[in-house]
Amino acid sequence: MTLVRWNPWTDLTSLQDQMDQLMTQIFGSDVRVPESGPGSMTLPVDVRQTDTEFIVEASIPGFKPEDVEITVDNGILTIQGEMLEEKEEKKGEYVRRERRRGSFSRTLQLPSEVREDDVRATFENGILTVELPRQEKAHPKRVPVTVNGKAITSGTAKKGS
Repeated sequence: MTLVRWNPWTDLTSLQDQMDQLMTQIFGSDVRVPESGPGSMTLPVDVRQTDTEFIVEASIPGFKPEDVEITVDNGILTIQGEMLEEKEEKKGEYVRRERRRGSFSRTLQLPSEVREDDVRATFENGILTVELPRQEKAHPKRVPVTVNGKAITSGTAKKGS
């Protein structure tokens, strides 16, 4: 009998892989998240779709709207921001410091149906919402057939003539 050591982090890695696959299915391309390093943060996002738009939501508490930059270029949505360390009067030593300062950058490949010129973004209570309107779906257009200069509508032609 072989003992296998259970590693709880593999379950989290598996969940991340599944989320990446979901994003790939939605957007048809790989979602890129920069490597974590000193001063850099990951930016988790939620992506929803309706008949008229895609909606990207990101929680970025502690950031101000002027700390965040959103660009859309050639089918790529980029959300990036930076919060610099503020100079503060020393009022004691930290025992624990979990609130992070630094920068983040997140890019998402957009579907071709997004109208890039009409993208809107709002920022409220630490939640960034980016609305990406979709193109109207093409509807079939009936093309009239002309015979000897006269337009014939469907259903008016007789079989065998």
